[in-house]
Order: sequence, then C-alpha cells, then structure tokens
Amino acid sequence: MYLVGFMGSGKTTSGRLLAGRWGVPFVDLDLAFESMSGRTIRETFETHGEAYFRARESELLRGTAMLPNAVVALGGGTFTFSENVRFVKEYGLSVFLDPPFEVLAARLADKAADRPLFGSLESARMLWEARRPFYKMADRTLDVNHETTPGDVAGRLALLLDPRNTGGR
Repeated sequence: MYLVGFMGSGKTTSGRLLAGRWGVPFVDLDLAFESMSGRTIRETFETHGEAYFRARESELLRGTAMLPNAVVALGGGTFTFSENVRFVKEYGLSVFLDPPFEVLAARLADKAADRPLFGSLESARMLWEARRPFYKMADRTLDVNHETTPGDVAGRLALLLDPRNTGGR
C-alpha cells in the first residue's frame, strides 16, 4: 500500500501503525532518503536542488518493488510525477489521505522550518491546491479531519485492503 498526500497528512504515523498491525515492513521515503544520504531533505534542496532530490526519491520509490507486502509513505511531492504515479499503480494500491488544509496547517505550524517547500502559510496552501489533482489520481481516498486519530486512519486503511472491500486487489 502506498500512502499519498500532502505533508502533515498522517502518512508516516498512520502507515507505521498499519504496518505494525499487519506485521509487514514500513518505509517512509523521506526518512529513507535522509538515512541513506546522511542529509536532511532541506540540506539536499539547498546544496543540490529539488531536481536532484526528486531523481533520488524516484530511485528509492522503485526500490520498493522488492517489498511485495509493505506500507510505503510517499513524500508529499512524489505522486506529482507521472512516472511515479505509473509505478505506484503497477506495484500496489495507492490511498490519498485527505485532510482539509486547516488541519494540515495546524499540524505543520511548528515544523514549517523543516519543510523546504512549506514557506509561508499562503505558499503552502497554493502548493496543496496544485498537488490535489495528482493526489486524487490515487486508487482510493480517505477523508481525514481534525478528530481522526492515527489509529483510526490505520484501522480504516486496513479495511480498504480487506479483499471483501477491494475486489481482491
């Protein structure tokens, strides 16, 4: 299962809970990049640029094909590239975690400095609006609001992969 959505949508927290529930590997592409490169994403953007980061991110994504049963949290921009969308659709089920922007802004208020593309609240909203059409290409959408806990999201994600609900996919 590939979790898609904007920064702060809960992909990492909910994905880790779901993977633990199922006893399968969990991969967060952003964390994997930082672990393998020894640099934060912000440092990478500043020293090598976004294009370099996106190329490495796509390479990491392709490496997930070796994990037939895993939960993968994509970076916020990963699913905005057609080659990544094609890959995800070929190798798994994609789910868009879709909280309203106000929920995202509240979650990211103290983390904006760590997010190279966050900038101001207005620029973040514009980026969110620009990415939403891509996120909506996911196989499923899971509405999330301010009252939804990560455990609730993990439970709902588990139901999505129940063969009785997905037609066996």
